[in-house]
Amino acid sequence: MASPIEERKAETREMIFQAARKVFSEKGYHKAQIADIVKAAGISTGSIYAHFKDKYDLYEQIIRDNLDSLRNTLRVLSETQTHGDLCQRIRQWKPSYIAFFDYVEANPEQVLMVVKGGFGVDEDHGMIIWGFFNAFASDIADDFRKWQDLGFIQGVNPELMGHTVIGMCLHVALSYLMDRKFTRVEAINNLMAQTYAMVSIYLTDKGRAELGDMKVPMLTDDDEATVQDDES
Repeated sequence: MASPIEERKAETREMIFQAARKVFSEKGYHKAQIADIVKAAGISTGSIYAHFKDKYDLYEQIIRDNLDSLRNTLRVLSETQTHGDLCQRIRQWKPSYIAFFDYVEANPEQVLMVVKGGFGVDEDHGMIIWGFFNAFASDIADDFRKWQDLGFIQGVNPELMGHTVIGMCLHVALSYLMDRKFTRVEAINNLMAQTYAMVSIYLTDKGRAELGDMKVPMLTDDDEATVQDDES
C-alpha cells in the first residue's frame, strides 16, 4: 500500500495535471505560464517543480498520459474472439466510436489541447504528438492488413486507411467541440458509415460473402435519448 506521503504526492500531481490541462487548453502552450497553473491549482510554484522539470515536461507528460489511456481503451475494444473476424470487428466500431466520443465529451479541454496545440510548439513536441497519431493509425491499419491477408479485401494501403480514419475522427471531434452543428450520435453514425463505405470499396467476393447482408451498426433514437438524459 502507498504511504501517506506517496498518496499526497499523487494527489498533488493530479491537481497539477487538472489545472495544467485547463490552462493549456484555454491559453495554448506558448501563452500559458507556470504562474497560471500555480494559480489554477492553488499550490506553490515549488510544488510544480518538485514533480516536473519545466512547463514543457508537464505538457509532454499530460499528452502522453491522455493518449496512452485512450489508445489502451480502443485496443481492448478492438479485440475479437477470432483473428481477423470481419463481422465482429465491424460490430465493434460502435462501442469504439462511442468510447472515443465519451473521451471527447469527458475531456474537451484535453482534446482541444492536443488537436489545436499539438503542433507548432517545437520539433520534439510535434514528433511526440505525431508518434501517437501514427500509433492510432497503425492500430487501425492492423485490421485492414489482417483482412487483406485473409482475402476479405484487396488493393488497399492499410497505413493510408488508418491515417484516413484518424483524420476523420480528429476533424469531426474538433468541429463537434467548437461548433456543435451536429449531435454526437450523428457524428458517430457518420463516422461508422464512412468507415464502412471505405471498407466496401475494397471488398473481394470472399469479403462480400463473409459480410452477407450485414448493415452498419448505427446508433438508434433510443441511444440518443439515453445520451441526452445523461447530459441533462
